[in-house]
Amino acid sequence: MRILVVSATALENRFDIRSEIKVGTPIKVKEVLNHDIDILVTGIGAVPTAFALTRYAQNYDLIINIGIAGSYKAKYSIGSVVCVKEDTFGDYGVDDRGTFRSLAEMKFLAKNSQLQEEILVNPWINLDFPILKLPLVKGLTLSTASGSRDVIDKISQRWNADIETMESASAFYVCKLLGIRFISYRAISNLVEPRDKSKWEIEKAITNLDIEVRNFIKMLPL
Repeated sequence: MRILVVSATALENRFDIRSEIKVGTPIKVKEVLNHDIDILVTGIGAVPTAFALTRYAQNYDLIINIGIAGSYKAKYSIGSVVCVKEDTFGDYGVDDRGTFRSLAEMKFLAKNSQLQEEILVNPWINLDFPILKLPLVKGLTLSTASGSRDVIDKISQRWNADIETMESASAFYVCKLLGIRFISYRAISNLVEPRDKSKWEIEKAITNLDIEVRNFIKMLPL
């Protein structure tokens, strides 16, 4: 199976490529694994991820989107790894006199758009990946990471999401449009709270993420 492992930064991806990372270009993994695996570092944010993934996704049988995330809920603690079952672009919409309204609510979307419904659901999780043992969560993708109490409270009330990222919904959007199987793994590096990086545990999160992604790949059929 040809697999593309996609992360926003090189830091979030620990596969051995034995060469310099080139942002936006797939690089073959040199480790001996059960499958033919490339990695793709896209750059941070939904737009770079969508652009890079659209260029290459159709060359692969499976896309694995990985990275760190913030947790809105204490039960998804720092260092834990989750699988994103659904996601949405949480700030893709209109400020209607202080109330956020999605483009779907405003009926601004073109017919047959994947965003006709504001929540993007991964249709392959239960069909193709019954081996999953990780918590299945609701993701929220934002172009500006949350870091103040008033913003966090508004977002939490509007979406009731479990985790926050800056890229995950792009993987959902591109892969669903192209009909490419995908899965999104995220490790919790911090709680979504007023920004304080001294509380973040990025190294712990990425270590656990790497373990879970490798275990998943080992269980995939040849």
